[in-house]
Amino acid sequence: MPIHPLSHWLMLGMLVVLWGLAFAFAKIAVETVAPEWTMAGRLLTGAALLLPCLFFTKGGLPRDSRAWAWLIALALIGNIAPFFTISWGQQHISSALAGILIGFTPLATLLIARAFVPGEFITPLRLAGFILGFAGLVIVVGPEALLGIVTASGGDARLAQAAVLAGAFFFACNNVMARLAPDMPLLAKSSGVMLAGALMGTAISSAMTPPTALLAASAISLLGVAGLGIFSTGLAAIVFFRLIDRAGPTFVSLTNYLVPVFAALTGYLVFGEELRLGVLGGFALILAGIALSEWRSLQD
Repeated sequence: MPIHPLSHWLMLGMLVVLWGLAFAFAKIAVETVAPEWTMAGRLLTGAALLLPCLFFTKGGLPRDSRAWAWLIALALIGNIAPFFTISWGQQHISSALAGILIGFTPLATLLIARAFVPGEFITPLRLAGFILGFAGLVIVVGPEALLGIVTASGGDARLAQAAVLAGAFFFACNNVMARLAPDMPLLAKSSGVMLAGALMGTAISSAMTPPTALLAASAISLLGVAGLGIFSTGLAAIVFFRLIDRAGPTFVSLTNYLVPVFAALTGYLVFGEELRLGVLGGFALILAGIALSEWRSLQD
């Protein structure tokens, strides 16, 4: 019998769509906006979206230092660190290889959650399902991308692979940390993380590139940053924290298998990119892996 109710699957689907759109928005944004300011801009936009909603609903940001320590840690581990390491890594390796490396997030989440989250277990079916889902991800992005791990030459390529893997590890840690964070209202938690991330991200970006560089950005790129902030960051944060609280980090990490499929479909529909037949076959394998990992026998 299925472990999770329909509402969990619907929220998972929403998260896949919101995060999957990030690839299209980012492709538009980085045409004339530096990667560091794309990161800071999406966090600033997310904060600008959520904070008015928080105050409009007569909510407030947390006041105790313990809650803020968690919010700052979530902003660093879940937003700033992975956005930076993955963006840097993708400058030296293909997006397909990066997609495979990020696909280790569910497996890393499974191991970390087993150690820190009560009720998260590594069953043979769950492990087999995650491995099957990863195999489907490899088919979606292209098996030839795996050759990049073996044939990569030069320190930059190896370091880039390590940077993207670090980003996957950061995402896994964030999944677990979000579940372990102190209880607080959903909108307050989402807004607090966005505010902390926006302040820190802006400071880091300003140290790397003067803000005046944004004056040369095109209107379409700025719209791409806005799309990242509104949909893939602000709204996604609300769905993410709600789903983490209700379904747990291991379930949420399944998005890392599904997002590349949605991104491939979006690239085909919006940018006219090639859609390989392997994408559909890989998607079917991913769904089979998810079904296997989330299926509980009657004896359980």
